Amino acid sequence: MKRAKKKKRRTIPIPVASMGDIAFLLIIFFLVCSEAVKDNSSLPVALPTSEHVKKTKASVVAYVTVDETGEIYFDNTRVDSAKDVEWGVRALLTNTISDDQRHVQFKCDKSQSKEVFQPILQAIAEAGGIIEAVGEIEQ
Repeated sequence: MKRAKKKKRRTIPIPVASMGDIAFLLIIFFLVCSEAVKDNSSLPVALPTSEHVKKTKASVVAYVTVDETGEIYFDNTRVDSAKDVEWGVRALLTNTISDDQRHVQFKCDKSQSKEVFQPILQAIAEAGGIIEAVGEIEQ
C-alpha cells in the first residue's frame, strides 16, 4: 500500500533587511515635517498685565521679542532695528496664502515705552504679519 505524500507547505520569505531603512526614512520625514519650537523662554522679559488676555490657537510663523534693555530679537537672533524685523517677517511670509499662516508673536518687556515698541509693531504690520501680543492676566 502506498502512503499518501503530504504536500509541503511553501514558506514565503519576508525581506526584513530593508525594515531599518524604512524606519529611519519615516523618522527623517516626520522630523522635516514637524514644526520646531522657536520661542526662547530664556530671554528676560517681564510681560505686561491686562484683563483682556486670551489664549489663541493659531500657529506662529515668527517670534519678535524686546527685552528689558530694549534689544530686539527676531526668532532668537538679535537684530539692530525694526527694519530688520520687517525684512525678516516679509521673507517668511512671501509664500503664505491664508491668514492662518501670517501670525507673528510679539513679546515686549513692560518697562519699555511706546517709542521703543511702536516702530516694531508697525514694521510687522507693514510686512503683512498678524500681531499676537503676549501678556499676563491681571489679578
